[in-house]
Amino acid sequence: MTSSIDRGPTILSTIGGAIRDGVSYLADLIARIVNGIARVAPMAVGLGLGVASCQSGQVDAPLPPPPMPREMASPAEAPSDAGPQPLGEFNITFYYVIGEEEVAAKSAAKAAKAAKLARVANDNISATGANAGSNSGPDNGSTEVELTATTPPDLVTLYSSASGSCEAISEVTKEFASQLELQGTGKLKDGRVLNIWGHCRCEHSPCFKVTESQWGTAGTGKPLQPFRTVAVDPKVVKLGTLLYVPLLEGRTMPGRAPWGGFVHDGCVVADDTGGGIDGNQLDLFVGRKGYYLGISGSAGSHSWARHVPVFDGEKMCERKGRQVARKSGAI
Repeated sequence: MTSSIDRGPTILSTIGGAIRDGVSYLADLIARIVNGIARVAPMAVGLGLGVASCQSGQVDAPLPPPPMPREMASPAEAPSDAGPQPLGEFNITFYYVIGEEEVAAKSAAKAAKAAKLARVANDNISATGANAGSNSGPDNGSTEVELTATTPPDLVTLYSSASGSCEAISEVTKEFASQLELQGTGKLKDGRVLNIWGHCRCEHSPCFKVTESQWGTAGTGKPLQPFRTVAVDPKVVKLGTLLYVPLLEGRTMPGRAPWGGFVHDGCVVADDTGGGIDGNQLDLFVGRKGYYLGISGSAGSHSWARHVPVFDGEKMCERKGRQVARKSGAI
């Protein structure tokens, strides 16, 4: 049996151990708190300095963001595809269907005028001879003038070589044949429409072909359309290209519907070629000579059609079948 004296030290030692354990735990806890504060303090100080520096304006500027791609950098630098692309400045000329009857009427008027002048000359000569007491009769020179005025025009034969042989189409005056070659399309008195075919080895060259189209056929095989078809130099403008000519927009075309009498929208198509078309030139088909005169400016001049800006019309114009016009909604 243990005495009470022996139990006293045991209780004290137990209490002392508990106190030591509590102190050790407390010290360990304090050490952990101190270590945590030590780790957090640099971050807090840095944040504090950052805020203070931002407020004082002394903080270093942040690194710039990476540059944007070129196409996003600026609308002004980005290529614009909103409008038509310019092709340059062109001179606009005009061509039409020349009529045999039209040329014949003009020739007849010239002949009538020449005959009238010849008669006046003869009358003057007769009067002069009478005043001089001459009985020798009219001067031989005046007779020659009158005969010249009434001499029938020289005729040439137009040929077709489409079948491989020189087949005669019609016999026409030299004046009409020359105009037909210049314009490329003509209408005979019997109503047939001819298109120039090209040089041939027939008695008369160039040769021609008869076409069923009312206005003739373009070099691409498409029917000619007044105020819509243009002849171009294929080295400059590809055949079949839609073109936009601002100068034509807003102009009222001469003639009657469906070929004339409308306000042009500036759209034309490069369907034709021509031997005289060279470089930046557009030869606009206008149908008739009267339309050519009707589209002229002041004093019958066509000088307004010089140095005309022309644009690629792909985005503004369209072709639907035979119709060439402005796209719906195009500005």
